[in-house]
Amino acid sequence: MQSQHHFSLRVPESGKADTASFSIGIPLSQGLCYVHQPLHCKRNDNQLVMCAFTPLAWWPDHSVKWLLLEGHTPVAGINESQFWVEPKQTAAIKVNQEHVASLESESTISLTTCNWACQLSKTTLFDGYFMLAGKRWTFSFNSQFTGEFSEYHSSLTDWHVEPKYCDQPDGSPAFIHLALYYELSSGRPDLAPIKLQVKLGFEPALGLARITTTITNTNPAEHNGGTWDLGDPRSVFIDNMSLSISSEQAYAAIQVSPDTAIVSINLDGHLWQRASGGSRWDSPNHLNHARELSIHDPATHFIVDGITQQAPARPEPAALLTSQNVQLSVSPDRFWQNFPTSLAAEPGKISWSMFKAEPGLPVELQPGEQKTHSAIIQAKSETVAKAIIANATISADWFALTGVFPRLSEHLLSDPLQSLIGEGLDGPSSFFAKREAIDEYGWRHFGDLYADHETDGYTGDTLFTSHYNNQYDPLLGFLKQWLISGDQRWRELADDLARHIIDIDIYHTELDKPEYNQGLFWHTDHYLPAETATHRTYSRHHKGNAYQDHAGGGGPGGQHCYTTGLQLYYFLTGCQAAQQAVLGLTDWITTVYEGDDTLFGLLLSYKNRHRIDLKNISTGTYPLDRGTANYMMALLDSFEITNDLQYLQQVSYIIRHTVSPDDDIAETRNLENVENCWFYTVFLQAVCRYLDIQSVVGKNQDYYYAVACLVHYAHWMADNEYPYLEKPDILEYPNQTWSAQDLRKVAVLSIAATYTSEDNALRFRAKAAEIKHYVVNAISSSNEKHYTRILALLMQNYGIDTIECTTSPTVVETAGKFPVSIQRDKGWQGYVFHVIKRLSVKREWQQLQKRVPALRRKLS
Repeated sequence: MQSQHHFSLRVPESGKADTASFSIGIPLSQGLCYVHQPLHCKRNDNQLVMCAFTPLAWWPDHSVKWLLLEGHTPVAGINESQFWVEPKQTAAIKVNQEHVASLESESTISLTTCNWACQLSKTTLFDGYFMLAGKRWTFSFNSQFTGEFSEYHSSLTDWHVEPKYCDQPDGSPAFIHLALYYELSSGRPDLAPIKLQVKLGFEPALGLARITTTITNTNPAEHNGGTWDLGDPRSVFIDNMSLSISSEQAYAAIQVSPDTAIVSINLDGHLWQRASGGSRWDSPNHLNHARELSIHDPATHFIVDGITQQAPARPEPAALLTSQNVQLSVSPDRFWQNFPTSLAAEPGKISWSMFKAEPGLPVELQPGEQKTHSAIIQAKSETVAKAIIANATISADWFALTGVFPRLSEHLLSDPLQSLIGEGLDGPSSFFAKREAIDEYGWRHFGDLYADHETDGYTGDTLFTSHYNNQYDPLLGFLKQWLISGDQRWRELADDLARHIIDIDIYHTELDKPEYNQGLFWHTDHYLPAETATHRTYSRHHKGNAYQDHAGGGGPGGQHCYTTGLQLYYFLTGCQAAQQAVLGLTDWITTVYEGDDTLFGLLLSYKNRHRIDLKNISTGTYPLDRGTANYMMALLDSFEITNDLQYLQQVSYIIRHTVSPDDDIAETRNLENVENCWFYTVFLQAVCRYLDIQSVVGKNQDYYYAVACLVHYAHWMADNEYPYLEKPDILEYPNQTWSAQDLRKVAVLSIAATYTSEDNALRFRAKAAEIKHYVVNAISSSNEKHYTRILALLMQNYGIDTIECTTSPTVVETAGKFPVSIQRDKGWQGYVFHVIKRLSVKREWQQLQKRVPALRRKLS
């Protein structure tokens, strides 16, 4: 047995089951195992764990870096067990794996194995049957829309099935993942179809399945005047969207929560969640496009056979069908949090409505918006082991040992800022308490964070609602806290936020301006309530002079792009939506800075060449700011997912075209102008991340150039930097956000100290310690310390000095390692040639229509 376990599992004490099912992505040390090597998973009581392995990422030597485990193991002793993965020491037992047999006709798709079957209609929307616990269950899908999609045509555009194996004696797949892709068309040529994605994950041996549905409005928004309010002409209005499962002669029942009695249904039963069940149910969060409350009745309705039953305000329900000693249950995930939802039952049939709107108040899915719902389906019988879903936690020691995420270890728990971060879990200002403060619930809002810092100075009587939209990557912060502490509440916050970011905060269209498509929306405008813009930044109801330098208008922008939390979430969960979000955001921010390869885009880039927040196409240089840093971080995240060296090479190119080791910082960079230049530290943090990755891939000229730039700027910082609030008069809004941003200086100086001489390292660390001491004292004594933005910044940036303070500095000799005079592209000529080489009249015309909505509307 290994000395260091990789992960542990926990099941609820009240859970009555024989077998625990789990899924977790774990990191592996470089060289530990390769794809061709058979692996096994074991417990410390020497029990083998039935496990399917899927590599998610690789080290440069092609060994596995991240590995997704899907498995199950006996519940007995599980909470005291430790688990690890290793290559098998003996030859693998050859098992003839049974492939999923597929038969496709004009009207159906049939899939079978020895213990499972599924048939799907190709002509109707998600209709067919599947086998669980040896019994056939029929399913169907129903959608009702108001407006243009009240009558729609559905088509299955793609599907695929993926079996995964655990070397079971009969060779059958332990896990079967089925994905189906539909389009719903309205018939209007100017409206893009709605997309519906349905994913089913089966564990036949345990009678388990998970269903996940994602509905997407792929249309572009009008955003007239740069505002993004509800009521857009291309919004989709949903009255109901439901999944039904049926079996003839089956008894139906509903259990409103795990600790309540099961209620049998003779005629019909209906549990309808119309609000959150919280005291702030009438929050302005729930305004509709008419600026009216979209909730008329906040009560949870539970009616059985015409009689109103008692139900908790926040149920965690399951609907059940029982037939021939087999019981099937459907348990929606986050049921009350994602209202309006419902569960209904009648003899032989149960129905789960992902959307169940009040009469006359349909759910509005905005252009570019999507929503994902999921539920667990479980069939129990005498022949199927009783199963429960276990929570997996990675060993913090093992995580640090692998080096997949440098400077993330349990040592962070000893940092003096850790206690402040811990207040995000407990107390009146925790992230959970903030949800209650503005009722941050409902299908659109749940998972996002309350941007309570925007209320600073607000004296009104009504609730001030503001949405955070992942600024400074609190998703990454939550995952870091979960990894070092093992506290499942951090993981809960991360799961909820990840889903929200992927669905709501990303603009899911390809039909708007290229610099908007697939981008991340900004947070709510500063010092203003969200109004009817929800998570879309700017509302037509906002005042134009809300604060100094108020901009107003605009869509997704490169200054607000955070992908590292999504990347880590993908590695920890195998969530393909998170993977695609990272790659999509990388494509989007690349377009923001490099253009869309059209003549019109070329002209636009030339027009904007003097904008301080965009690449200057005349000189080929990038701004020394957080937008460029975000661009680099997205490229680095995509490289770690794909191992495509082009991403890494682009980061090297950006560094060369932004900074130089011989920059005259004092004369040319104007870093004393804090309001306009503070984010140079964000750029340097991205350089540090690049160095971490490039050092593993190989130390080349680009690596040494980046080291020289980092150390050069660190020298200036050691001589000139100070805590921002020591000079409050030069700041527009001198608040503790500036102290939290100071941590970036601490991080850069602490990392730069590891690349230089001992004397320089002492100087860098002394400056870092001086600033850190100020930050700890300033924030600890501040009444702003509970603000979301403060906590997000702390989680993102703290602790680097705590980790690196004992690292012995190693001089990285850069002299002679790269050309003395770096040849920078001038940009303009090369870009013109590049665009001309790719010139396509059709593409030029398509992109022009996207940029000019009036033209698109006229042609439609």
